[in-house]
Formats: sequence, structure tokens, C-alpha cells
Amino acid sequence: MPTWKYTDKNMSKKKAEESLKAIKSACFGCDTHNADCSIAKAAGEVSGMLSCETLSVKEQIHSQISGALKGAKFPVKTPKDLIAAFPNGADTTCKVGDLKMTVGEAGKLLKASDFPFKSPKAVADVIVDRAGL
Repeated sequence: MPTWKYTDKNMSKKKAEESLKAIKSACFGCDTHNADCSIAKAAGEVSGMLSCETLSVKEQIHSQISGALKGAKFPVKTPKDLIAAFPNGADTTCKVGDLKMTVGEAGKLLKASDFPFKSPKAVADVIVDRAGL
């Protein structure tokens, strides 16, 4: 049963799914999601609450990285281009529980020989592997 982290109250999966649907219906459809948008943040937190039951930390971080790069143009040939491909650049943050990683921190795990990256999945694969998740 998912737990809402702000109140430690257990929610039924059905209630959490209803809440997520309601939050998504309030979206303005800006086509850009970032940490400053309260609607995107709430949807991400409720969605994360639902997925936490089945996904490992590694899978959740992988999903967040891949999702953040979903609209990026590939191949990405340089570290500078990769950072620019994230919604908030180096400040883009992936978070699961107490684990928090910015793109700037994750970028330090990459090597010049990793480039070019051909897909969001390839980027996420390397980062979660090198992070030891």
C-alpha cells in the first residue's frame, strides 16, 4: 500500500491513482516539465509513490533519467550537449527517497569515451551502473 510521505498515511492504490489522474487533469500542457512546476512535482511524487512498490531505486533513477531526456535530440556527442539536453541543465535532479542526484553530479561519472550517446536509455544505463545503484 503506497504511503504519502508528507503525512505517513497509507493510501489505497486506487485512491493514489485517482489523485494522480486529478493532478494530471490540472496540467497546462506546457510540453516542458521542470522542478519549478508544482503540478509536475505533485504528479511525479504521486506517480513515484505508486511505482515505489514495484521498482528498485536503480530502476526509478533510470526511469527518471530516461524520462528527462525523452524529448532530447540524439545522438548526443559531448558532455556539454548532454547537460543542455536535460530540462534544467546541470540542476536537473533525480530523487528517490533520501537519494538525490543532480545531472551535474551524474556527469562526473561519465568519460569522454562514453560519447556519443545514441538514446536516453544508453545515458541512464551508464549513469546508474557507474553510480553503483
